[in-house]
Parts: sequence; C-alpha cells; structure tokens
Amino acid sequence: MIAQIFFLALTVACAYFAISSRNIVYGVVALLCTNVSLSVVYYMLGAPTVALFQLAIFAGAIVVFFVITVMFTRSGTMVLADEQEAEQ
Repeated sequence: MIAQIFFLALTVACAYFAISSRNIVYGVVALLCTNVSLSVVYYMLGAPTVALFQLAIFAGAIVVFFVITVMFTRSGTMVLADEQEAEQ
C-alpha cells in the first residue's frame, strides 16, 4: 500500500514537472519517468498486460518520437508566444 502511494505521488510529481519544464529534454525525461512509474502502479494493481502496454507504447514509441523531434529543433528550450512578442 505504501509503495503504491509512493509511485502514485512520483507519477503526479513527474507529470507536473513534464508540463512545467521549460527545457524540452527535461520535459521528455519527466514524461518517461511518468510513464514508467504509472506502469509500475498498474503492475502493482494486478494488471501486468496494461503495464506492459504502458511501457511498450507510451514509454517506448512516444518518447522516441519526442527525442527525434528534439533533435530537429534548433534549441532545447521552449519560448512562449508572449516572450516572442516581447523580443520583437
């Protein structure tokens, strides 16, 4: 029970860091951490097939897609629209 609560808290913390991170690489790593910890929670709840799909589909394919996207960008930091207008 305590391990489940720990991994659920870790999932929420990593998800918050993934959406609030200004650096794309840190956001992708936090997204990977979110998917892996959620997979552990699914496994602890007795759904190993869902845990395997979580790892294979989300943590595997989607994170690889984001990493390739990061490689094609010029910079590793995100610029908000308000900041772009302020710079011009």
